[in-house]
Amino acid sequence: MTFKVLVVVPFCIALAIQVVVCAFVLARSEMLGQMEDDAYDLFSERVASSAGYLENDMIFRWSDFEEASDQIASKIDVELAARGATASDIKAGGDLAISLVGTVSDDMLLFAQRAEVDGVFLVLANGEAEGRQDARTALYVRDSNPKVSVANRSDLLLAACPISIGRESGVALDSQWSATFPLAAEGDDRSAFYYKPLRAAEQHPDADVNDLGYWGRPVDFGWVGTSSITYSLPIKDAQGGIVGVLGVEVRLDRVESFFPYVNLNAEGEGSYLLTVTDEEGFTRDDGVEPAESVERSYEVLAATGATQSLYVEDGSFTALLDEQKRMVIDAPSDPSPDMRAAASAAEIMLYDSTSPFASEHWALVGLERQNDLFVASHSLAKSLIEVFAASLLIGLAVAALTAWLSSSRLRHLMAEVRKTKPEQPISFTPTGIVEVDELSDSIAALGAEVALSASRLSQILRLSDRGIGALEYSQETGSITYTDGFFSTLAVLEPPDSPRFNPRRMAENPPSAEEFETLMRGYVPYIESEAEGRYLISGPHRAAWVRLVVVVDDERKRTYGLAEDVTQEIETRRRIEHERDHDILTGLANRRAFEQSVKELLDQNPPSFGAMLMLDLDNLKFINDTYGHDWGDQYIKAAGRAVEVVFSGKGCFARISGDEFLVFVDACADRDEAEALLGEFRRALDASLLEAPDGKVLKVRASTGVAYYPSDACEYVQLREYADFAMYLAKNSRKGELISFDRQTYEKQSIMVNGREELNRLLDEELVDYHFQPIVDARAGEVAAYEALMRPLLDTIPTPDLVLALARSQSKLYRVEHMTFFGALEAYARCKGDRSATLFVNSIATQRLSADDEAELVERFDGLLSRVVIEITENDYSREMAMYKEALAHRFGARLAIDDFGSGYNGETSLLDYQADYVKLDMEIVRDIDTVRDRCDIAKNLISFAHDRGIRVIAEGVETEGELRALIALGADYLQGYLLARPAPELRDIPEDIKRLIRSLVRTG
Repeated sequence: MTFKVLVVVPFCIALAIQVVVCAFVLARSEMLGQMEDDAYDLFSERVASSAGYLENDMIFRWSDFEEASDQIASKIDVELAARGATASDIKAGGDLAISLVGTVSDDMLLFAQRAEVDGVFLVLANGEAEGRQDARTALYVRDSNPKVSVANRSDLLLAACPISIGRESGVALDSQWSATFPLAAEGDDRSAFYYKPLRAAEQHPDADVNDLGYWGRPVDFGWVGTSSITYSLPIKDAQGGIVGVLGVEVRLDRVESFFPYVNLNAEGEGSYLLTVTDEEGFTRDDGVEPAESVERSYEVLAATGATQSLYVEDGSFTALLDEQKRMVIDAPSDPSPDMRAAASAAEIMLYDSTSPFASEHWALVGLERQNDLFVASHSLAKSLIEVFAASLLIGLAVAALTAWLSSSRLRHLMAEVRKTKPEQPISFTPTGIVEVDELSDSIAALGAEVALSASRLSQILRLSDRGIGALEYSQETGSITYTDGFFSTLAVLEPPDSPRFNPRRMAENPPSAEEFETLMRGYVPYIESEAEGRYLISGPHRAAWVRLVVVVDDERKRTYGLAEDVTQEIETRRRIEHERDHDILTGLANRRAFEQSVKELLDQNPPSFGAMLMLDLDNLKFINDTYGHDWGDQYIKAAGRAVEVVFSGKGCFARISGDEFLVFVDACADRDEAEALLGEFRRALDASLLEAPDGKVLKVRASTGVAYYPSDACEYVQLREYADFAMYLAKNSRKGELISFDRQTYEKQSIMVNGREELNRLLDEELVDYHFQPIVDARAGEVAAYEALMRPLLDTIPTPDLVLALARSQSKLYRVEHMTFFGALEAYARCKGDRSATLFVNSIATQRLSADDEAELVERFDGLLSRVVIEITENDYSREMAMYKEALAHRFGARLAIDDFGSGYNGETSLLDYQADYVKLDMEIVRDIDTVRDRCDIAKNLISFAHDRGIRVIAEGVETEGELRALIALGADYLQGYLLARPAPELRDIPEDIKRLIRSLVRTG
């Protein structure tokens, strides 16, 4: 083995070990993987944020026109009724169709002014021609400036309407105006905006039309040369017939403005795609991203950025999850890893689970090539590899050169020795000592070169764009060595001993192991353990962070340490965590963070007293509608500031939805102290004022409910439910109130908040029975009729009044009306005995039976309908419904009665509109009528008023003999009440003694 080999090989081995140790420590730090995770999380947050803004406008701005829809449908009903027509009589181009368009033209123009959309349309049905391509009678209004409402309507253009409407409206005609609306045949994508909601209405006749709204894919109506997305819903007549479709359009370029591709990548390398995906192979709860090992297809509706063209083929693309469970897309033309794109999908929740279109999921997908998204981590990895390789090559070259120079002196010495002749005496003259000195110098030079090579690691680490330093400690010798950058890396922290900590001095004169241990002991209070052998060090003010990775080599009895400046990494991670847990608009905590904080507090360190507040801002919708959503945001932020100022340091608080805030106070000792704090908050809220653009001062107001811990509840879910209930009471009593939770009130009224499922069960399973109460002839003393009275079979909804209240709050009065008619008649038909008496059936004045309902009633109960009296509650009186009820009674051959006569808003005036056969005196008038003169006078006038018009009077609620005597004396025609008989499940006669009493009173009267 030559001297060169002896010099070069150990030198190269030492260099390789240093490189391996450095690479090993870097790998253990997981820095590259964490950088990729941070980049992808930030990318996903941007996609979700853009999707949230778009979802907000689609739901609360573009499709929120229920009031306009109801107004237009109501006017169409009036016009159809005036003409004696129905939806099936509408024909394209016919007089009826043109008349209907003219009737609603002003409403449509007002709708176009107020709605922030590019166009509104009403396309009428065409009778039996549905499904074919044809030209429809329609009113299509375009708005050239949808964000501004111009009083003189100069920004509106009539694109399609009858020419007579164009002349009368005073609105300019579009340059491509047409008298009709060309509608493609059913099945063509261009007509989906019309046929989808229309067919849904046919398949779900009982559904509210506002639940049948359909978001249509981009379509070009042919007027402006650009595509638009649409939102449309069916319009029905009073009989449930489909009159047409009402909708809005929003141009794609406007939609695309919500997701500019530069939001993803400043160099324009990213893309956004607005997509639709179905549930094939998935469930609704799976969201819109692919499942593990299951690909998912997406139909592209709109896109921004050029990158997406590499991944979209024939208007769609397929995505999957990679090993890190990130959504990725492969390019169809080049499925190589270099072309793979990272993607993130955020769902735009347009339909609830009960919608006919619930299986269509709209999603905003962001994509960016992985090489672009992860460029920072890839560049760092590449740089480190290049630095390691270059260092190794340079080390090899330097080692070879050093070995050659070192061996040349020895060869020269050896040559002189060989030239020395054995017989000549060897004289170690000074020159001979010089040769030994030269050898010593060579050894010293070699040592110097070895030391120089040992500093290679410092040079490598210095090339990194992050502060990195390393150390090595030998347990055998007790010595410790450092790279040049070790102490400069520690210097980013606030030093524990400022006068003694000098990075430059320590680099030139490294401290001993004992001195280093003393130095590091000062950092102990600021050290956090991340994992085994990994520690995070920060200063007292947590302005910078250094990660220290320690590796122990037991075999060689050495300890290696790597110090890395991770300030930027920690700040980025904490910024992302802050954005995840906080509301972007107000900066307050969000729902998830609030719930986690309060639950941890109650589980781990419960306070002795606490208060849960639920706030709901008043007048937010008015401000949004009047001044715009920017002012609505200012209103919300003002409320958030008041919450933060008053409750900061006293508990947790969060904005949990658009207009709702939650606060949990744990800093008060008792209820009195809490109420004082709540008073301070109300004063702070009253002092929060905004000056609107029109000069008006807007006062921030909120309805507030509060529940107390632990007196009201000890669990988070219950506290929030009770606070929500108290807020509900405040909202429905007087806005701006603060109401504390009361258990008795909750037990009485919570069913109004929580009874949705119970009502659904009652209606679906028809869990009601009907009892019959006799109505007695006040002259003959015999039973003349029976009233069918509903009796719910659920303990949670014990009374008919509660059934009606719940049904009214959930828009399900029609189902109660339907159940009452069919149930009462069916129960009456099943009764044994004489069924020749008249049957009074209660009817909700605001509800109509469908044409199918009427036909089924005639088919099943034809012989009974002529003996039916439809009994209408007076305080629900309306002229339009009066005409319907009269027509219904006429069609059945039945008669009409007004219930609670004398107690409603219209009194005798209701008889001017209803052609009633009977009226029922309200029980409040009947009660104590024999002893209270005023009630007697009122009853006398009402009975006289009714008799003058040929209307018979029924006095209900008769419970005493004195009331019976007074009513017979006043001339009441019929009597009903507990004195005569209580309601029973079968048809019963009244007692004989009551009959004799009535007849005797008639004879003696």
